[in-house]
Amino acid sequence: MASIRQDALTGRWVILASGRRGRPDEFADLRRRRPMAASTPEDCPFCPGNEAATPPEVLATGRGVGAPADSPGWRVRAFPNKYPALRPDSPDLGAGAGLLPEMAAVGGHEVVACGPRHEASLGDMAPELLAEVLTVVQRRVVALQRCHPTVRHVLVFGNHGPDAGATLVHPHLQIIAGPLVPTTVREKVECLARHRREHGTCLLCASLRQEEEDGARLVAANAHGVVWAPFASRYSHEMRLVPRRHAGSLAAAEPDELAALAALLGSCVARLEARVPHVSFNLVIHSAPLGEEAGFHWHLEILPRLSRQAGYEAGSGFAINSTPPETAAARLRSAAGTERNET
Repeated sequence: MASIRQDALTGRWVILASGRRGRPDEFADLRRRRPMAASTPEDCPFCPGNEAATPPEVLATGRGVGAPADSPGWRVRAFPNKYPALRPDSPDLGAGAGLLPEMAAVGGHEVVACGPRHEASLGDMAPELLAEVLTVVQRRVVALQRCHPTVRHVLVFGNHGPDAGATLVHPHLQIIAGPLVPTTVREKVECLARHRREHGTCLLCASLRQEEEDGARLVAANAHGVVWAPFASRYSHEMRLVPRRHAGSLAAAEPDELAALAALLGSCVARLEARVPHVSFNLVIHSAPLGEEAGFHWHLEILPRLSRQAGYEAGSGFAINSTPPETAAARLRSAAGTERNET
C-alpha cells in the first residue's frame, strides 16, 4: 500500500511505495553492489607511512610524547583537505548583484582519518576508537567555527562506498565550515522553532520519547541516545540517531555522551552492513547554525544509497521510498552478527 508522509523535522513529503520494489530493471546487473575498487595501504594517502601525501596535520591522537607530527603511530588524524571546496584564503569576489549573486568560497574543509586500518568500517571499529574519532571531529568543529569571520555553519559528513560519492577506501569523515546555512539545516531550524512555538517543547525531544514508546521504528537505544527509522524516511533503511540530552551542536556534547553515541553509531552501521553487504551510505551530523544553538537539537543521520534518484525526484523534490521505515527498522533490529556493546 502506498502512502504520502511528511517529515515533521524538515517539512518535506515522501512517497512510500513498497510495490515499486518489484518493477523490472534492465540495468540491475550494472548497478549491482560491489566493494570499492581494490587499493592497498601503500597507495593510500590516508594510511600510516603516507602522511606526506596530505597537507600537514592539524590534530592527531595516539602517538607517544615527543613523536614528530605527520609521522606514523597515530590513531585518529585530522588535516586540511588537499582539494578543498572552501578555503579561508579564497579571494574576495564582491557581493554580486541583481540576478547574478555571487560570493567568495571562504571557509574551511578538513578530513579526519578514522583509524589507521585501511579497509576498516565504522561498523567494525572498536567503540573506543569510534569515540576518539567523534572527539577529534568535535575539536575540529570548534576550531573551524573560528576559521573565518563569515562562517555561519559547520557540517560533518562521511561518504562510504562508490554510490555515496566516496573516492577512497580508507574510512574518513569530512568537515566543511562555510558562510551559508545549508537548506536542509534551515528547514530543520524552522520546523523546530515552529513546533516550540505551538507546543512549547523540542520536536526531537518529543519524537525521541514517542519513537521509544511506540517501538515500531526503533532500531537501538542506550542511556545517551536513541536510533530510529524516520516516519517519512527519504532513503530505504535510513536511520536518525538523536542524543537524549538537548543540545544545539556536536560542540556541546560531553565525553560520556560521545562514547555512548559512538557505540550506537557503530552498532547501527554494523546492522546495516549485515543486512546489505557492500552498502554505500552517507553519514551526516547536523548541528545548529552559529548563534542559533538554543532552539536546535543536534543529531546524526545514516543515509543508505540503495536506489537512485530519477526524473520525478529531481524535478519535484519529493523522494520515493520503496521500503516502509517500520519494515526497515524490524530488519535492522534483527540483523545477524551485530552483537556488540551499545551502552
